[in-house]
Order: sequence, then structure tokens, then C-alpha cells
Amino acid sequence: MKNILSIFVLFILIISCDPCDDCDSVTFEPTVSFIFINQDSIEAINDSLSVIAEIDSSLSTNIDSLILLKDSLQILEDSIANGGMLDQQKIDIETLIGSRQADSLLFAMKNAGTDTIIPILNSTVASINSGLILVSEIAIPGTGYSEVYEDSALVWSIPLSFDNAFAEYNVTIDGFTETIELLYDNVQTVDEQRNVLIRAENIEVINKTYLEIDSVKSNCTENCVDGEATFTFYF
Repeated sequence: MKNILSIFVLFILIISCDPCDDCDSVTFEPTVSFIFINQDSIEAINDSLSVIAEIDSSLSTNIDSLILLKDSLQILEDSIANGGMLDQQKIDIETLIGSRQADSLLFAMKNAGTDTIIPILNSTVASINSGLILVSEIAIPGTGYSEVYEDSALVWSIPLSFDNAFAEYNVTIDGFTETIELLYDNVQTVDEQRNVLIRAENIEVINKTYLEIDSVKSNCTENCVDGEATFTFYF
């Protein structure tokens, strides 16, 4: 009976311990997500699409005008056949028709193949907007950490230091390298499995002077925390 009582008292002592006295210590590095959008390429493609649309519109307008001129010419020829004195007007219309035909031929030549090109350009814009891009290398200065990539990706997961040992990243894309600097606070939390975790909060990009990057946006409305924060860089 005494043994049973001793075991029961020991059990009570164990479950009444401080919740973190026996927590497992876990030091997983928190992460943040980067997305890179080649905005310059999008603008260049959109400019090309605008030019194509303008040519297509000019071709359609010119064809409509040519149809009206031919209709007018037919009316004049019918009038002349019935004794109308409209020879000069006929010459003027025929001159305009010749000019419109030349313009239509020019626009048609410029517009040749655009039905195939337009879907490709639109698909390229959609792909760029998605963030699909090849980041050649991500390095952390002063740590020896460097990761070289051969495949494109939509989102790039970046490690954050749980002991604030680093906060700068050299990111190489298409031959140029930018240094991105972050500022954040590390906090200790306990998850449902009683593991001690290091989390990063109040994450922000503080280096805003870049060679190629034009702007930075985040998906955070207030506090950016690791595992949820995504920063999109437009270059």
C-alpha cells in the first residue's frame, strides 16, 4: 500500500511541474519568404503588346475605310454610267483607295504572326508575375553560407538567425547581386508538443538602396512573423 501511495505522490509531483521544466529545446532557424518579379521585362512586353494592338487597330480601321471607299466608288461609277459628271470625284476616290490598299498591305505585314506571338507574350507576363525566376545564388556574408541554384522557383525560403548572428543576404539574379538587409526580433515560444522554439517577429527590410531593385512590398499588414512573412522585390 505504501508503494502505491509513493507512486501516486510521485505522479502528482511530475504533472504539477512547471510546463517548461521538461520542455525539449529546439533551435530551428526561423525563415522568411522572398519573391522576385522582373517588372522591367513585364513593362517591355506590355509595350510590345501595346504596339501590336495599335497595329491591329490601324489595320482594322484601314480595312473599314477601304470598304467604305469601294462602296463610294461603286456609287460614283453607277452615277457616271447614268450620265453624271463625276469623273474627278472618281479619280479622287481611286487615289484614296490606292493609298488605303498600300497602308493595309503595310499593316498586314507588320501584323503577320502576331496571333501566335500574343499568346506567348501573355503567357510570359503571367509567368513573370507569378514570381517564377532563377536565383543563381543566395549567400550570407561572413558566415560561409552560400547556396547555388540551377532550377527556377516561385518562392525562395530564406533562413533567419535565431541568435542574430546575421541579417544580410547577397542575392544573385541574372548576373547582378543585391544585398538585402533585414531587421527582426527573436522571441522564445513553446509549441503544443512542449518544444521551445525560436521565432522571429517584426521582420522588415531596412536596406532600400539597390542597384537593380526598384521597390519592395510585404504581405504583412502589421507584425511580420517568420513562416508567414513574404517580401516581394520588383526589379
